Amino acid sequence: MPKALVLTSKKSRNVILLITSLLTGVTTAFAGPIAFIGLAVPHITKLVFKTSDHKILLPAVAILGAIILLICDVVAQLPTSEFTLPINAVTSLIGAPVVIWLLVRKKKIYI
Repeated sequence: MPKALVLTSKKSRNVILLITSLLTGVTTAFAGPIAFIGLAVPHITKLVFKTSDHKILLPAVAILGAIILLICDVVAQLPTSEFTLPINAVTSLIGAPVVIWLLVRKKKIYI
């Protein structure tokens, strides 16, 4: 096998990190900041229910994600306000801190 195709553990990790970052960026660009909800809700649900059982988590993530997005929509279109905010702005306020917390929670970041 050519030496250029052999990947070490560290190189493999970096390639996987790069590909995952690109896919996340593309998804966020396509779906907008609403994708933050898709990234944050599973982690919030796992913290709330304190289980790893997928039979419980899968429906709970769907329900909690819908509830959080409805709350964001209500905040974006407050009845007493004359104007409406873009829902992307409100979902980013909830999703971004959770994603940042998930990254900071790890003591070591492998690069």
